[in-house]
Amino acid sequence: MDSMEQRLDASFNALSTQILQSRRENDDAHLAMHARFEKIETAIADLRDEMKAQGTDLRAEMKAQGTDLRAEMKAQGTDLRAEMKAQGADLRDEMKAQGADLRAEMKAQGAGLRGAIREGDEETRRFMLILHEDTLSKIALIGEGRPSSS
Repeated sequence: MDSMEQRLDASFNALSTQILQSRRENDDAHLAMHARFEKIETAIADLRDEMKAQGTDLRAEMKAQGTDLRAEMKAQGTDLRAEMKAQGADLRDEMKAQGADLRAEMKAQGAGLRGAIREGDEETRRFMLILHEDTLSKIALIGEGRPSSS
């Protein structure tokens, strides 16, 4: 049995060597995997820090842009109010001038109209006087007993 024992012993030794070799390979793979995980954790931490810094920078930039935009809008509002005030003054002046022109035109037309009315009144008075004198002469003729010649 010596040979069986030797074979078993040799098999056991070979199997033990294989197991030990497999264990070492497993340990090496585990250490390599652990090193890779540590690298990934470091990369994630670096990414987190970088994103945090970029977020801080972005918030600061947005705040500055907001401040600049508010200042620009305020300046534009001030300019717009000044422009509107100037246009309002110009419009008031223009309306005032047009009102004065309209009043002068109406005054001239009124004077012309009053003159035309006076002329019409004078003509009407003359015609009325002629009619009155004609009526008086007809009445006088009737009073004398003569027929009127109409």
